[in-house]
Amino acid sequence: MPYRRLPTTDKARIRALNAALAKVIKNEEKLAFSNHSVEELQNVKNTFENHLRQYELDTRLQSENIKEYKEAFDRAKMYVSHFIQVLQFASERGEINGGIKYYGYLASFEGKVPPLNTEEDIIEWGKIMVEGEQKRKQNGGSAIYNPSIALVKFKVEELHDASVFQQTLKRNTLRSFDKMQKLRKTTNDFISKLWTEIEESLEVESPKVKRQLAQEYGIVYVFRRNEKKKMSAEEMQTDLLFEFA
Repeated sequence: MPYRRLPTTDKARIRALNAALAKVIKNEEKLAFSNHSVEELQNVKNTFENHLRQYELDTRLQSENIKEYKEAFDRAKMYVSHFIQVLQFASERGEINGGIKYYGYLASFEGKVPPLNTEEDIIEWGKIMVEGEQKRKQNGGSAIYNPSIALVKFKVEELHDASVFQQTLKRNTLRSFDKMQKLRKTTNDFISKLWTEIEESLEVESPKVKRQLAQEYGIVYVFRRNEKKKMSAEEMQTDLLFEFA
């Protein structure tokens, strides 16, 4: 015997709910499910579609913001890297009189730029450069330009703000995803209950005709491979076979 297959995608869930609701809209004299189920069906459908739209919106916003975050990341990395290079060159030329000591443990890199591969690296070294430049100038040193420390600070703050915003979007998406995971289960539970009610309400002796009527309500039947071969051999109607990707 064929078996029912519950929806496995969000589109399939909406399709199943819409198929059952279409019977209500047609205002048929006798539905295969109760008025209470009609009300529950409408509530389940509205809730599922509303949460799905929110989840898709949160996902899209997070995806779109990734580009802006990446641009802020690259700009901050470039400005911090360039400032350190200018500082190192000035130190090699003896123009800052040993002032490299104000910039944390930069001297341990022996004239090279520290790794700036992560957001944490960039923000850390940006902070070290800002604080070091302030200390060096307070002790009589002249400011470094091209880039200026003010511009470096601004680009690092831009990265921090972009990161905070991206993390907020990520949390929103994860929260929406968790809701959808729970809602997918409860929606499938309702569809299963509704399909059982429909099958039990259809008083038809012929299993074949009963399946055809049930399919009009959105119930999906799947035939096993050996059942398909048997049906083909018996030249049964192929329109009863539903193939879903």
